[in-house]
Amino acid sequence: KKSIARAASAMALALACAAAHAQQPIAHAELDSMTILVGGQVGLNLSVSVPKGMPCHILSLPDTLSPQVEVVEALEPDTLDKGDLVEYVRRYLVTSFDTGLHYVPPITVALVGDSVKCQTSEFALSVVNPFQQMEVNEEGVNSIFDINGAEDSPFEWRELLLYWPWALGFLLGIGLVYLILFLRKRYAGKEKVADNMPQLPDEPCEVVALRNLERIRGEKLWLRNQVKEFYTDLTETLRTYVGARYGIQAMESTSAQIMDQLREPLRNNKAEAETLRGILEQADLVKFAKMEPLADENDKAVTDAIAFVNITTEQAMRQEADNAPVIAAVPQIETVKSDA
Repeated sequence: KKSIARAASAMALALACAAAHAQQPIAHAELDSMTILVGGQVGLNLSVSVPKGMPCHILSLPDTLSPQVEVVEALEPDTLDKGDLVEYVRRYLVTSFDTGLHYVPPITVALVGDSVKCQTSEFALSVVNPFQQMEVNEEGVNSIFDINGAEDSPFEWRELLLYWPWALGFLLGIGLVYLILFLRKRYAGKEKVADNMPQLPDEPCEVVALRNLERIRGEKLWLRNQVKEFYTDLTETLRTYVGARYGIQAMESTSAQIMDQLREPLRNNKAEAETLRGILEQADLVKFAKMEPLADENDKAVTDAIAFVNITTEQAMRQEADNAPVIAAVPQIETVKSDA
């Protein structure tokens, strides 16, 4: 009976102690990692568990937990219901810029009841520098060594075989671009020469020119306030004619350039050259200086153009006749029959 009584007393005492311990607030501190790189950040989770109904005031952490460990940021707190207990949880981000193992003393995180301080247990944080290699020398002191240099591996030609498709594609691309530029330059030059050649009409150039000039004179565009269109049509007809007649680049040339090209062909026809110059200069004044000639001047321009075509055509035909080879007449030998 005495032993049973003693056991019952011990059990009752243990339950009383457990109940008393359960009524005490408990603070806990836990790091996400015990080791960080220098300047890195790690999460610090703080929690306080108190019985329901017990007043508890959660304190904010200071900026530094130790001379080497600093608080970077405090996140939003949270409250958890765990039956008879209420757990207050808050997360912090801490850092350190000094390498080594740093001791953090107990942290007061809450005031419970009648100003009772609730503290966490102590913990340590290890801070390492990844750019240093630590080695203990003969005296037991850590020595700092530089980072090992890059290893120089030997070059092997067979490694280039891995890139032969790229090299082949690059060379083919260069060759294709060169071929395109070569063909473009070659055929573009031919097309340009062909475009610059005067286009000879199927009919004689003087026939086409005179027909167009008669049409222009009959339309009388200047009477409908189309003076610019009239001189444009007139000069294009003359340019086409002189280009075909004398083999010059008249359509792409200015009036001064046309007269320079006709200096030699018309060296013996100064009057006709001045007539053509006057028509071209008057057309330029109308088209670029907005001059408005009189109706008589417009009609005279067409008449002068017709006269220019007729005179130069006649002179060209005469010159061709003079330059034509002369075929000598073969004397005929008369056959005289002799009387037998």
